[in-house]
Amino acid sequence: MGTLARDIHPALHSHRFMVGRDPHGRWVVSDEMGLVGGIFADKESAVRFALAESDHMPGAVFCAPCEITLNLEPISDQAIAGGRH
Repeated sequence: MGTLARDIHPALHSHRFMVGRDPHGRWVVSDEMGLVGGIFADKESAVRFALAESDHMPGAVFCAPCEITLNLEPISDQAIAGGRH
C-alpha cells in the first residue's frame, strides 16, 4: 500500500524531513529548518506527507529512533513553558 517508514533508508547527504514522536507520543514531521511539518494520526500518514513534500527524493526522509523525541514548538514557546523569558 505505499511506502512505509521501514522502506526509507538514510542517505549519505542530510535529510530534509525528520519523522518521529513528540514528548506526548504524537507522530510529527519537521523539516530541517522548522518551517514545514505537522502532527499526524499515525506513522504512515507522517511518512507519506514527508515523502510528498520532498518529491520522493531518496534519503530526504529520516525516521527517528524510538528513544528520540521531536518537538515542533517554537523556541520562544519552549522558553516560556520552561519558566524562562
